[in-house]
Amino acid sequence: MPGPGPQILSVELALDAVRVERAPWSSADPLEDFVGRCGGSATALAVVRSEARRSAGAASAPAPLVIAAGEGVLRGLPTAARACVASRAPLTASYADGQVGGLLGPHVAALAGAITVRGRVAGRDLVLVVDARGGARIERVDGLTALDLRARRARLAARFPRHALLATGPAGDARIPFASLANEADPPSFTGRGGLGALLGELGLVALAVAPPAGSRVADEHGPDGRALRPALLLESARLAARAAGGTFESRSGEVPADPGERKGCRGCPTPCGWVFERAEGAFGARRSAIEALLAPLGLLRFEDALRVLGRCDELGLDAKEAGLALALLAEHGQRLARADERAAARALRGDVAAVLGALDQVVDRSGLGAQLAHGAAALARGLRVDAPLARGSAVRAQNDLASLLGQCVSTRGADPLRTFAFLAADVPDRARLARLVAPWPLPAGAEDPTSPAGKGRLVAWAESFQAAVDASGFCAFSAAALLADGVASLDELARWILPDAARARLGEDGRALLALGASITILQRELACAHGAPDDADRPAFAAAELDRPGMLDEYRRFRGLDARGFPTAAARRVAGTRAVLDLHGTDEHVDPGTDRAVAAERVAVAPVAVAPGLVVLRAAGPLGAVLQAPCPVELALPATLADVLEAAARARPAARGWLVRDGIPLPTATRASVRLQGADLVQDGDALDLVLALSGG
Repeated sequence: MPGPGPQILSVELALDAVRVERAPWSSADPLEDFVGRCGGSATALAVVRSEARRSAGAASAPAPLVIAAGEGVLRGLPTAARACVASRAPLTASYADGQVGGLLGPHVAALAGAITVRGRVAGRDLVLVVDARGGARIERVDGLTALDLRARRARLAARFPRHALLATGPAGDARIPFASLANEADPPSFTGRGGLGALLGELGLVALAVAPPAGSRVADEHGPDGRALRPALLLESARLAARAAGGTFESRSGEVPADPGERKGCRGCPTPCGWVFERAEGAFGARRSAIEALLAPLGLLRFEDALRVLGRCDELGLDAKEAGLALALLAEHGQRLARADERAAARALRGDVAAVLGALDQVVDRSGLGAQLAHGAAALARGLRVDAPLARGSAVRAQNDLASLLGQCVSTRGADPLRTFAFLAADVPDRARLARLVAPWPLPAGAEDPTSPAGKGRLVAWAESFQAAVDASGFCAFSAAALLADGVASLDELARWILPDAARARLGEDGRALLALGASITILQRELACAHGAPDDADRPAFAAAELDRPGMLDEYRRFRGLDARGFPTAAARRVAGTRAVLDLHGTDEHVDPGTDRAVAAERVAVAPVAVAPGLVVLRAAGPLGAVLQAPCPVELALPATLADVLEAAARARPAARGWLVRDGIPLPTATRASVRLQGADLVQDGDALDLVLALSGG
C-alpha cells in the first residue's frame, strides 16, 4: 500500500467565516490517486478532476482555485521556484494551469503539497491570509479596489512583508474571463491564462497572501550520486547562457529593444530570462512572446508602443496575449459590427496606440468597444462570424514548423506549456541527438525536417509527456529542455534529479520513468478536457485543418497518445496509464524502416566527393552568439566538409565560442544556408554563408 499522499490544505470561505482543513491526498480512482501523489501541477490536476467527478452533472459547479508546489521546490533544486495555479478556466470552461515564480512556490511547499480555496466572502478589499502554521483569516486592506494592479501589489507588499502574494486587478474584480494574476515581485510576474484572475474575484478576494514559513523545510540544493544538479551545471548549457545574456528577446534578426534594465528571473536562477525596462511611468517586466502578440497584430511599429500596451494590460490585470488577439480581430473585422460608431472605433485601433489603450480601459466596465472585447477572442470571433486562429481556447500561430503547429492544436494544456517544444523537437540541430531524445521510439525518415509531417505526432506526444513531468516536479522547463538539447545531461540523468518520489517508487528513475509519468498525467488531463467538451482537435483553425490531417500528424499523435477518433483516451490507454507500458500504446510502428538511419547515412556517404580543397565559409550570427563568435566569422578549412567539421574548425579559431558551437562533436546552434536548415552531417561548400541561431524559444 502506498504511504500518505501530499498534504492538502483546504480553505472554505463563507460570508463571515473561514474554515481550514488539512488532510493527505487520496482518491479511489487509481490513476487519479497516483497522479495526485506526484506533486505540483500533477497534484493540482488531480484535485480539480476529483472535484469535477464529484460534481458531475452540475455544469455550473465552481471548481476550486488550487495552488500547488512540486517536490523540486521543496528540495531546493536550482531553478525550481515556481508554483502551479490551476482551476477550471472562465475563458474556456476547461482546465487551465499556469506557473508563477517568486515566493509562492517555496512558501506553499513548506506548508503543504497544495492549497485549495472554495466558497465566497462578502465585502470589498479583502485578502485571504494563510499563516505559517497553515491557519487562514480574512483581512481588509481599505482602498485596494480603487487601485490598479501595480499599485495594489505595492500596497500589499507593504502590508504583508515577506509574504508570497497572488493578486488580481480591476479586470479580476469585474470577472473579465481573461483576467490575470500577479505575484509580489517588483515588477510583478503574471500568470493565469484562461482567466484564473477572474476566479479570485469570484471568491470575493483581491489577493492571497502566504506567510513565510517558520523554519523552512526547503533545502539548499539536491543531486543524485555522481554529478549534482547545481547552478554551475546550468551554466554549461550554451542555450541557457545565451538566454541569460539576451533574455527572451533572442531573434533570428538580432533585433533587441533599446535600453533594457536589469534581467529578471526566478529566485536563485543563474540564467534569468526576462528583462526589466525602466521607463518614466515605472518598471515593466516584458517577454518577447507578449510583445509579439501586441506589435504586428495591432499594426504597431515601435517596441515602445507595444510596451505601453503591455503595461496597461498589467495595470488592469488582463492577459496581454488574449487581449492582443481580441483587439486584432476587432481591428480587422470591426466592419461587421452593427453600430457605425463602433465600426469607426474599431478601424482606428490599427496602428494607433492611444486608441488601443482606450479600448483596454473600456474592457473592465464593458463600455464602448470593451463590451465587444470583454468576453475574449473566441466569443468575439463567434459574434463577428469570422474564423479565429484559436484551438482549445488558445491562439495558434501559422507556421511552417509542422510539429509546433500540431502541438499548439492538440496540447492538453494549451499552447503555452509547450513553449520549450520548438527547440527540443524542431531546433535540435542534429538528427542523432533528436533520435536519442525520443528513444526508444524510432524516428521515421524526414522527422528532423520541420516542414515534413513525418513523425510529428510522436514528437508532439514526447514533448507533451516531457513537459507534464517537468512541470509536476516544479523544475524550470527551459532549464530542463536546454540541458537535454545541448547535451549537458541525458534524459536518464535529468530523471534521477527531478522525479517525484511517488513516480520513482512506481515507475523507476530513468528517462522512461519520467516520460511515463508525463504520459500518465496527460491521459488524466485528456479525460478532464473531454469531460469539459474539449477533445484533441476541437475548434482547430481553418488554416491548420489540412495540415493536421496529413499522415504523421494528428493520426500519429492519437496513436502514440492512445486516443480514439474522437480524441478520448481508449480503454487500453486507461489500463496502462500509471505504468511504463503507457509509452508503448502505439504498438508496432509500421511507418518506420529500422534501416532508415543507416540508409540516410549511406546516401550522404554516396554523394560525398572524393577530393577536397582549401576553402572559406562565413558564419553569421546575431545576439550573444554573434558577440562571442565575433560574427561574421570567416572559417578556412578543407572543403566540402560537414557542418559539424565547419563548427569544430570555428571553435578552434574562436576558442571562447567553443561551448556555444559544438559538444561531443555535435553542433549546438541551428544552421541555415539560404534559409534551408542543415544537419550535422550535411556538406558545406566553399563560399557558403551560414546563419547560426542559438536560442530558447518562448517565455
